[in-house]
Amino acid sequence: MIAELVEESSSLDQLAKSVQGDREVEASSGEIDRLIGQYQGWLARALNALPEEYHERFRDEYAGGVFTSKIKTFLEQPTEVSLLYSTENDDGSGLIPYWQHPYETAFHAPLLAQRQILMEAQQKVEGAGTASADIQFIERVCRGFPEFLGPLASRGRDRAPFVVEDEYDVQVLMHALLRLFFDDVRPEDPSPTKAGASSRLDFLLKAERIVVETKMTRQGLRAKEVGEELIIDVERYRAHPDCGALIALVYDPDKRINNRRGLEEDLSGTRDGLVVRVLVVQG
Repeated sequence: MIAELVEESSSLDQLAKSVQGDREVEASSGEIDRLIGQYQGWLARALNALPEEYHERFRDEYAGGVFTSKIKTFLEQPTEVSLLYSTENDDGSGLIPYWQHPYETAFHAPLLAQRQILMEAQQKVEGAGTASADIQFIERVCRGFPEFLGPLASRGRDRAPFVVEDEYDVQVLMHALLRLFFDDVRPEDPSPTKAGASSRLDFLLKAERIVVETKMTRQGLRAKEVGEELIIDVERYRAHPDCGALIALVYDPDKRINNRRGLEEDLSGTRDGLVVRVLVVQG
Protein backbone atom coordinates (compact mmCIF):
# COMPACT_ATOMS: atom_id res chain seq x y z
CA MET A 1 0.00 0.00 0.00
CA ILE A 2 2.63 2.57 1.00
CA ALA A 3 4.91 1.52 -1.85
CA GLU A 4 2.04 2.14 -4.28
CA LEU A 5 1.49 5.61 -2.81
CA VAL A 6 5.18 6.46 -3.25
CA GLU A 7 5.05 5.33 -6.88
CA GLU A 8 1.82 7.23 -7.56
CA SER A 9 3.34 10.47 -6.25
CA SER A 10 5.55 10.65 -9.36
CA SER A 11 2.54 10.90 -11.68
CA LEU A 12 1.01 13.59 -9.44
CA ASP A 13 4.25 15.52 -9.65
CA GLN A 14 4.23 15.36 -13.43
CA LEU A 15 0.64 16.56 -13.59
CA ALA A 16 1.43 19.53 -11.36
CA LYS A 17 4.58 20.38 -13.32
CA SER A 18 2.56 20.63 -16.53
CA VAL A 19 0.31 23.39 -15.16
CA GLN A 20 2.72 26.34 -15.16
CA GLY A 21 4.94 27.45 -17.99
CA ASP A 22 7.41 30.31 -17.77
CA ARG A 23 4.74 32.97 -18.31
CA GLU A 24 1.66 31.06 -19.38
CA VAL A 25 -0.78 28.45 -18.11
CA GLU A 26 -0.12 25.20 -19.95
CA ALA A 27 -2.95 23.05 -18.56
CA SER A 28 -6.67 23.28 -19.25
CA SER A 29 -9.17 23.77 -16.44
CA GLY A 30 -10.18 20.13 -16.83
CA GLU A 31 -6.58 18.98 -16.39
CA ILE A 32 -6.22 21.15 -13.30
CA ASP A 33 -9.44 19.72 -11.86
CA ARG A 34 -8.11 16.22 -12.55
CA LEU A 35 -4.89 17.03 -10.67
CA ILE A 36 -6.87 18.35 -7.70
CA GLY A 37 -9.10 15.27 -7.57
CA GLN A 38 -6.24 12.81 -7.91
CA TYR A 39 -4.14 14.52 -5.29
CA GLN A 40 -7.00 14.75 -2.78
CA GLY A 41 -7.74 11.04 -3.24
CA TRP A 42 -4.05 10.24 -2.84
CA LEU A 43 -3.84 12.38 0.31
CA ALA A 44 -6.79 10.59 1.91
CA ARG A 45 -5.35 7.16 1.15
CA ALA A 46 -1.91 8.19 2.41
CA LEU A 47 -3.29 9.41 5.75
CA ASN A 48 -5.25 6.18 6.06
CA ALA A 49 -2.13 4.10 5.46
CA LEU A 50 0.27 6.10 7.64
CA PRO A 51 0.55 5.48 11.37
CA GLU A 52 -0.81 8.33 13.48
CA GLU A 53 2.66 9.49 14.48
CA TYR A 54 3.35 10.63 10.89
CA HIS A 55 0.10 12.51 10.31
CA GLU A 56 1.11 15.94 11.59
CA ARG A 57 4.27 16.14 9.50
CA PHE A 58 2.44 14.86 6.44
CA ARG A 59 -0.43 17.34 6.79
CA ASP A 60 2.00 20.23 7.33
CA GLU A 61 3.49 19.61 3.90
CA TYR A 62 -0.01 19.87 2.46
CA ALA A 63 -1.41 22.80 4.41
CA GLY A 64 1.66 25.02 4.89
CA GLY A 65 1.27 28.13 7.03
CA VAL A 66 0.62 31.84 7.00
CA PHE A 67 3.94 32.64 5.35
CA THR A 68 4.55 29.41 3.44
CA SER A 69 2.78 28.33 0.27
CA LYS A 70 2.49 24.59 -0.02
CA ILE A 71 0.37 22.07 -1.86
CA LYS A 72 -3.00 23.32 -0.62
CA THR A 73 -2.41 26.86 -1.86
CA PHE A 74 -0.90 25.61 -5.13
CA LEU A 75 -4.04 23.57 -5.83
CA GLU A 76 -6.30 26.48 -4.88
CA GLN A 77 -4.47 29.05 -7.03
CA PRO A 78 -2.18 27.29 -9.52
CA THR A 79 -2.54 30.05 -12.15
CA GLU A 80 -2.29 33.10 -9.89
CA VAL A 81 0.40 35.60 -10.95
CA SER A 82 2.59 36.97 -8.16
CA LEU A 83 1.52 40.34 -6.77
CA LEU A 84 5.19 41.32 -6.56
CA TYR A 85 5.96 40.56 -10.17
CA SER A 86 6.06 43.17 -12.90
CA THR A 87 7.88 43.33 -16.18
CA GLU A 88 9.85 46.36 -14.90
CA ASN A 89 11.40 44.57 -11.93
CA ASP A 90 12.10 41.34 -13.81
CA ASP A 91 15.86 41.34 -14.24
CA GLY A 92 15.96 37.69 -15.31
CA SER A 93 17.44 36.51 -12.01
CA GLY A 94 14.30 34.72 -10.92
CA LEU A 95 14.40 36.32 -7.47
CA ILE A 96 10.84 37.52 -7.96
CA PRO A 97 8.88 34.57 -9.34
CA TYR A 98 6.19 35.05 -11.95
CA TRP A 99 3.72 32.73 -10.19
CA GLN A 100 2.24 33.47 -6.78
CA HIS A 101 2.61 29.79 -5.85
CA PRO A 102 5.38 28.35 -8.03
CA TYR A 103 5.33 24.63 -8.76
CA GLU A 104 8.92 24.07 -7.59
CA THR A 105 8.43 25.48 -4.08
CA ALA A 106 4.68 25.12 -3.51
CA PHE A 107 4.13 21.63 -4.91
CA HIS A 108 7.28 19.76 -5.91
CA ALA A 109 9.31 20.37 -2.73
CA PRO A 110 6.53 19.55 -0.23
CA LEU A 111 5.51 16.51 -2.29
CA LEU A 112 9.10 15.24 -2.06
CA ALA A 113 8.87 15.73 1.71
CA GLN A 114 5.62 13.74 1.81
CA ARG A 115 7.24 11.01 -0.26
CA GLN A 116 10.12 10.86 2.24
CA ILE A 117 7.66 10.53 5.12
CA LEU A 118 5.95 7.66 3.31
CA MET A 119 9.29 5.92 2.80
CA GLU A 120 10.16 6.34 6.49
CA ALA A 121 6.82 4.81 7.43
CA GLN A 122 7.35 2.01 4.93
CA GLN A 123 10.62 1.08 6.60
CA LYS A 124 8.87 0.99 9.94
CA VAL A 125 5.59 -0.73 9.15
CA GLU A 126 6.10 -2.67 5.94
CA GLY A 127 9.18 -4.55 6.90
CA ALA A 128 12.10 -2.73 5.28
CA GLY A 129 15.59 -3.03 6.72
CA THR A 130 15.89 -4.50 10.21
CA ALA A 131 12.13 -4.96 10.56
CA SER A 132 12.09 -7.03 7.39
CA ALA A 133 14.86 -9.28 8.70
CA ASP A 134 12.97 -9.80 11.98
CA ILE A 135 9.74 -10.67 10.20
CA GLN A 136 11.50 -13.08 7.85
CA PHE A 137 13.28 -14.73 10.77
CA ILE A 138 10.05 -15.26 12.71
CA GLU A 139 8.45 -16.66 9.57
CA ARG A 140 11.26 -19.22 9.35
CA VAL A 141 10.73 -20.18 12.99
CA CYS A 142 7.01 -20.65 12.37
CA ARG A 143 7.54 -22.65 9.17
CA GLY A 144 9.94 -24.92 11.05
CA PHE A 145 7.61 -25.48 14.00
CA PRO A 146 6.66 -29.08 13.05
CA GLU A 147 10.35 -30.02 12.66
CA PHE A 148 11.02 -28.48 16.07
CA LEU A 149 8.33 -30.72 17.57
CA GLY A 150 9.77 -33.89 16.03
CA PRO A 151 12.47 -34.66 18.65
CA LEU A 152 10.06 -33.71 21.45
CA ALA A 153 7.55 -36.27 20.29
CA SER A 154 10.08 -39.15 20.42
CA ARG A 155 12.44 -38.36 23.25
CA GLY A 156 13.64 -41.97 23.75
CA ARG A 157 15.08 -43.55 26.94
CA ASP A 158 11.55 -44.47 27.99
CA ARG A 159 10.67 -40.83 28.54
CA ALA A 160 7.15 -39.67 27.86
CA PRO A 161 6.86 -37.67 24.64
CA PHE A 162 5.91 -34.01 24.72
CA VAL A 163 2.53 -33.95 23.05
CA VAL A 164 0.97 -30.74 21.79
CA GLU A 165 -2.61 -31.11 22.94
CA ASP A 166 -4.04 -27.65 22.47
CA GLU A 167 -3.35 -24.01 21.65
CA TYR A 168 -1.88 -23.32 25.07
CA ASP A 169 0.92 -25.82 24.39
CA VAL A 170 1.68 -24.04 21.11
CA GLN A 171 1.87 -20.74 22.98
CA VAL A 172 4.28 -22.11 25.58
CA LEU A 173 6.62 -23.48 22.95
CA MET A 174 6.50 -20.34 20.82
CA HIS A 175 7.23 -18.24 23.89
CA ALA A 176 10.33 -20.32 24.62
CA LEU A 177 11.52 -20.07 21.01
CA LEU A 178 11.07 -16.30 20.83
CA ARG A 179 12.96 -15.74 24.08
CA LEU A 180 15.98 -17.44 22.55
CA PHE A 181 16.30 -14.70 19.94
CA PHE A 182 14.58 -11.56 21.24
CA ASP A 183 15.33 -9.64 24.42
CA ASP A 184 11.91 -8.22 25.22
CA VAL A 185 9.09 -10.74 24.71
CA ARG A 186 5.90 -9.73 26.48
CA PRO A 187 3.27 -12.44 26.80
CA GLU A 188 -0.37 -11.47 26.50
CA ASP A 189 0.06 -7.73 26.40
CA PRO A 190 -3.49 -6.34 26.43
CA SER A 191 -4.66 -4.63 23.26
CA PRO A 192 -7.02 -1.63 23.29
CA THR A 193 -10.72 -2.34 23.61
CA LYS A 194 -12.70 -1.92 20.40
CA ALA A 195 -16.47 -2.06 19.97
CA GLY A 196 -16.96 -3.34 23.49
CA ALA A 197 -14.56 -6.26 23.10
CA SER A 198 -11.01 -6.78 24.25
CA SER A 199 -8.30 -9.12 23.09
CA ARG A 200 -4.95 -10.38 24.37
CA LEU A 201 -1.86 -10.27 22.24
CA ASP A 202 -0.12 -13.59 22.51
CA PHE A 203 3.41 -12.16 22.37
CA LEU A 204 4.55 -8.60 21.82
CA LEU A 205 8.13 -7.96 20.70
CA LYS A 206 8.13 -4.36 21.83
CA ALA A 207 11.43 -3.18 20.37
CA GLU A 208 10.65 -4.76 17.00
CA ARG A 209 6.95 -3.67 17.09
CA ILE A 210 5.88 -7.19 16.11
CA VAL A 211 3.00 -9.19 17.56
CA VAL A 212 3.18 -12.99 17.27
CA GLU A 213 -0.14 -14.78 17.63
CA THR A 214 -0.69 -18.52 17.77
CA LYS A 215 -3.72 -20.61 16.91
CA MET A 216 -4.28 -24.35 16.69
CA THR A 217 -7.04 -25.91 14.63
CA ARG A 218 -9.51 -28.25 16.28
CA GLN A 219 -13.05 -29.45 15.83
CA GLY A 220 -15.03 -26.29 15.18
CA LEU A 221 -11.97 -24.21 14.29
CA ARG A 222 -11.24 -24.79 10.64
CA ALA A 223 -10.29 -22.47 7.81
CA LYS A 224 -13.51 -20.42 7.90
CA GLU A 225 -13.42 -19.88 11.66
CA VAL A 226 -9.67 -19.17 11.68
CA GLY A 227 -10.14 -16.57 8.94
CA GLU A 228 -13.00 -14.87 10.78
CA GLU A 229 -11.01 -14.72 14.02
CA LEU A 230 -7.95 -13.28 12.30
CA ILE A 231 -9.95 -10.59 10.52
CA ILE A 232 -11.28 -9.44 13.89
CA ASP A 233 -7.79 -9.61 15.43
CA VAL A 234 -6.28 -7.49 12.65
CA GLU A 235 -8.83 -4.76 13.32
CA ARG A 236 -7.97 -4.79 17.01
CA TYR A 237 -4.22 -4.85 16.54
CA ARG A 238 -4.31 -1.89 14.17
CA ALA A 239 -5.18 0.28 17.18
CA HIS A 240 -2.25 -0.92 19.29
CA PRO A 241 0.50 1.72 19.46
CA ASP A 242 3.32 -0.85 19.59
CA CYS A 243 2.10 -3.09 16.79
CA GLY A 244 3.50 -2.50 13.32
CA ALA A 245 3.32 -6.12 12.18
CA LEU A 246 1.21 -9.13 13.09
CA ILE A 247 2.52 -12.65 12.47
CA ALA A 248 -0.05 -15.38 13.04
CA LEU A 249 1.10 -18.99 13.35
CA VAL A 250 -1.79 -21.34 12.66
CA TYR A 251 -0.73 -24.85 13.69
CA ASP A 252 -2.82 -27.43 11.84
CA PRO A 253 -1.45 -30.86 12.81
CA ASP A 254 -4.49 -32.82 11.58
CA LYS A 255 -4.64 -30.96 8.24
CA ARG A 256 -8.14 -29.63 8.79
CA ILE A 257 -7.36 -26.72 6.44
CA ASN A 258 -7.47 -28.04 2.87
CA ASN A 259 -6.20 -24.95 1.05
CA ARG A 260 -3.64 -23.54 3.45
CA ARG A 261 -1.84 -21.48 0.79
CA GLY A 262 -5.10 -19.85 -0.21
CA LEU A 263 -5.86 -18.91 3.40
CA GLU A 264 -2.37 -17.45 3.81
CA GLU A 265 -2.66 -15.36 0.65
CA ASP A 266 -6.15 -14.12 1.46
CA LEU A 267 -5.22 -12.88 4.94
CA SER A 268 -1.61 -11.76 4.49
CA GLY A 269 -0.72 -8.29 3.26
CA THR A 270 -0.60 -4.72 4.53
CA ARG A 271 -3.79 -3.20 5.88
CA ASP A 272 -3.77 0.49 6.73
CA GLY A 273 -0.12 0.35 7.70
CA LEU A 274 -0.27 -2.95 9.60
CA VAL A 275 1.81 -5.74 8.08
CA VAL A 276 0.02 -9.08 8.39
CA ARG A 277 1.65 -12.46 7.82
CA VAL A 278 -0.47 -15.60 8.27
CA LEU A 279 1.43 -18.88 8.26
CA VAL A 280 -0.42 -22.20 8.25
CA VAL A 281 1.89 -25.08 9.20
CA GLN A 282 0.83 -28.70 9.17
CA GLY A 283 2.49 -31.51 11.10
